[in-house]
Amino acid sequence: MKVKTNMKWRFSIIVITAIIMVSMFPMVPSTTMISNDELQIESPTMSIGPPYKAALMIGGDETDLGFSWVAIQGMYALEANYGWNISISRQIAYPDQYTVASAYGAAGYDVVFMVGGQFIETSYFSGVAELYNETLFVQIPGLNPYAPCPNNTVGLHPAFQTEGHYLAGVLAGLMTETDNLGVIFGEWYEYLSMEFYAFKAGVESVNDIACVHGRVAGDWGDAALGKQITESLIQSKNVDIVVQVADTTGRGVIAACIEAGIAVIGTVADQYSLAPLNTMTSIGMNTTLMMDLVAQEIENGTGISELGGTSWELPIGNYLYPYHHYDTIIPQSVKDQVDNAKAGIANGTIVVPRIWDDESTGPDEPTDCPIDAAPPIPGFPLLYIGLATTTMLGVMLVLINRSRRIVNKHKS
Repeated sequence: MKVKTNMKWRFSIIVITAIIMVSMFPMVPSTTMISNDELQIESPTMSIGPPYKAALMIGGDETDLGFSWVAIQGMYALEANYGWNISISRQIAYPDQYTVASAYGAAGYDVVFMVGGQFIETSYFSGVAELYNETLFVQIPGLNPYAPCPNNTVGLHPAFQTEGHYLAGVLAGLMTETDNLGVIFGEWYEYLSMEFYAFKAGVESVNDIACVHGRVAGDWGDAALGKQITESLIQSKNVDIVVQVADTTGRGVIAACIEAGIAVIGTVADQYSLAPLNTMTSIGMNTTLMMDLVAQEIENGTGISELGGTSWELPIGNYLYPYHHYDTIIPQSVKDQVDNAKAGIANGTIVVPRIWDDESTGPDEPTDCPIDAAPPIPGFPLLYIGLATTTMLGVMLVLINRSRRIVNKHKS
């Protein structure tokens, strides 16, 4: 009986020991996620929450110091200030948007920022947000407040940069010498129409004869096209200040302004370094502030409940960057008017228009412009040269005839 009892306990001890040893080696299932632009392996059961994780999806160029570049800086700030893990996916093509967004959702990211109007179809209507309903998707910019929006998606209100464009319009309207201004877009989205008409309203508030010529390149990545369009505006419309909202295409806009010796106004980031002698200012956009506010909501556990399903009206584009080289060129009276306009917007005495154009493919061409009202006479410089030459020949003939009469008189 004693021997049987010992065997029984030995068997129990062996079983318990085996269970303990197995529990010491965790199972590692595999799936894919996007991290630092490459596919990596990580657990699909990762929970939403600490350590927090943020992803950024961009499709545009970052070397123009524009829309994509400021978003990348915002991600670095999340990493530095909050200790979050970040992932950035660059140059995402249209067909790959859903796949990349799904990978982030499956990997348990707390928030996915989609920067660029080209992502609206994926963030709002593809179903990826509903599929990964514990991840907050942030669309920059979003659709208008009346558009249906998933409960875990927030769109930045499309008027986010209208105030900055209005201020730039005030500045340009006061500084133009030809009363012809240009605005060049990569493409024409509804939120860009808001920016165009806000700029136009700013111009008209201080200059009632100036014309604003808008152009849509149809491409965000063609510098040669941007240069060609700008050169045409300079030559045919006599513009002397150009605003570019065109990413890489805008690099061509800047190049044309440098060659022609006219001013350019940048957008989103301070683009002074791209053309130090030609950049009058840039229209700012504080994407870092927006990402910071999102991070605070997520860490408070209110990211989806407070932001999801909304159009977030956050004026992160309501300022101009420094004038840099133009600081000594722009009169103080002009600076004061720009400052007064900013104060007027803040206190409500100036209301910046929000014109949502979702029917046209670009702004209408202005009429009754200074260059159209008084077209130059063909061969105008040659006319003056001809008149001057004729006058000089006439004077010479008179002098010659006079000399001959004097000579003949003395001979007689």
